[in-house]
Amino acid sequence: MSDVIKLLPDSVANQIAAGEVVQRPASAVKELLENCLDAGATDIRLLIKDGGSTLIQVIDNGKGMSETDARMCWERHATSKISTALDLFSLNTYGFRGEALASIAAVAQVEMKTRRAQDDTAVFMRIEGSRVLEQTLTAAPQGTSIAVKNLFFNIPARRNFLKSISVETKHIIEEFQRQALAHPNVAFSMYNQGAEVYELKPGTLKQRIAEVLSRKKEDDLLQLNEDTEMVQLTGYVGAPSASRKTRGEQYLFVNGRFIRSAYFQHAIQSAYAGLAEDGTFPLFCLFLHIDPAKVDVNVHPTKTEVKFEDEKHIYNIIKAAVRKVLGQFVVQPDMDIFGGMGGLEAMLGGTPSGEVNRGGFQDFQNPVSPKSYNPFDGGYTRSNNQDWQKILGSIEQSSTVTTPSKGEFTEEISLPPEAEIRIESVFPVYNTYLAAKINGALYLVDKRAAHVKVLFDGFLAGLKKQAGHCQQLLFPLTLELNPAALHTALDLLEDFRFLGFDINHFGGHTLIINGIPAALGRRQEARVVEAMLEDYHQTQGDLKLDKHHSLALSLARQAAITADQSMSAAEAEQLLLQLFSLAEKQIGPDNKPVWIKFGTEFLFELFRKNKY
Repeated sequence: MSDVIKLLPDSVANQIAAGEVVQRPASAVKELLENCLDAGATDIRLLIKDGGSTLIQVIDNGKGMSETDARMCWERHATSKISTALDLFSLNTYGFRGEALASIAAVAQVEMKTRRAQDDTAVFMRIEGSRVLEQTLTAAPQGTSIAVKNLFFNIPARRNFLKSISVETKHIIEEFQRQALAHPNVAFSMYNQGAEVYELKPGTLKQRIAEVLSRKKEDDLLQLNEDTEMVQLTGYVGAPSASRKTRGEQYLFVNGRFIRSAYFQHAIQSAYAGLAEDGTFPLFCLFLHIDPAKVDVNVHPTKTEVKFEDEKHIYNIIKAAVRKVLGQFVVQPDMDIFGGMGGLEAMLGGTPSGEVNRGGFQDFQNPVSPKSYNPFDGGYTRSNNQDWQKILGSIEQSSTVTTPSKGEFTEEISLPPEAEIRIESVFPVYNTYLAAKINGALYLVDKRAAHVKVLFDGFLAGLKKQAGHCQQLLFPLTLELNPAALHTALDLLEDFRFLGFDINHFGGHTLIINGIPAALGRRQEARVVEAMLEDYHQTQGDLKLDKHHSLALSLARQAAITADQSMSAAEAEQLLLQLFSLAEKQIGPDNKPVWIKFGTEFLFELFRKNKY
């Protein structure tokens, strides 16, 4: 019997490695920018076309490479960063595996020019699919220029998995922003389709944050500087008023390397408890300086996930340091007295905690629910078709009331047309639900879910018909966006008009809002648009949710009433009429029931089963 195990050719091995290292154009940008920084560059330029799929070019003024090094750098596991395994515990560079350039060359057409200060000529190389096609001498300034063309040209299936040009461009801009924030002393510039996106000069970290994130008010940035035996913590956090509805402006670096850590993000978020508006996320750009021997960055191919020797204590240091800075900025009230303001009001009003006033709709008050936090809030895993909720958030809002333990989720029941819908009575239940007698049957309706459902169907219809109802603003508003969000917004301007917005590009990084959807009302229009852009980016980039579905759902969630918002009896009846007039009325856009029907058969069985 012949042998079956064979050694893979280097070209095949490189393509396999590229699948982990170069996941998308932004991955190649990250590796190239980090190589520039490791080479001591003080001026770095990035040029991209078509979301990086056609061209990614990075030019630096670093130390360059010799003719031999220029050839060796494209080989697998060839690196100047480490020599032994022990070097992994004292890393002071971004790269160290020697896989990035070999992986890029395996799936792209690459051209490189590089020259050292002591050399009279530069080395030019042209590589395609790991094969060196040309190596000659040429003229070039000191430094290195690498042009990556037609990424994944030899792996059509992988190229087809790339997202839209808009989404891939946004990922590249975000990667550029991270590197620019981590090195405020380095000049960075970026060009997309030949147009300038960023031109950043060396400066202070505060200036760099303001430039990168388009923050005109530098006073919103609060400096943090704490030095302990375990970790040195520096950087800036945003004032509570600068918090936004999305997580886009949160940056955490360890020894200059950008990382993702839901655990440490929770430490910062919890420090803002009672200061920032519920449902908002604070701005922060924090740097953790730790002994390299106490942190392992060799965990994930992208090096954004790291392991710490004492993660729990670092968590507590981060939380305490952020609270200290916020305490100097604003006096934080102690909300724990009398169990929070809700408990204090209940004591003064003489109403026992947990009880509610069952009078009219307007007098109905919902108890304030205690805040609870999950250290891993914000992450998500693919489990089913409900993954969008992990990003957009659930339709329901927190409440202290208990969901009825008995109820029946019935199949869709046909009801008469709108003209024959008879709402005989309706009253609130814990101010979160509506109990209604409709055409002789008893229904329990989730008030907020019902409003989201009605708005979602209306917005989705407007997108399909390309006609939305717009309400013009008396005084137009301007919205300053960072380049990544602006790129997405410009691609979606027409869809926003179909939803009922009147938005135009005002020039630079600014949009002007002249009108909003009639159903939205005055709800901090700028923040609504920012949240919709972030939701769209997440659902398109990771879950590939239908564009119209994503936009309609995001707007509906923000325009809908809150779970504890009071309604008049007339408003409640109108909401129910709109809900039960829909073709699909029981299932919301999150595939959860909007209402539950308590029929005679179910009630009979319920009492019979519980009969003594």
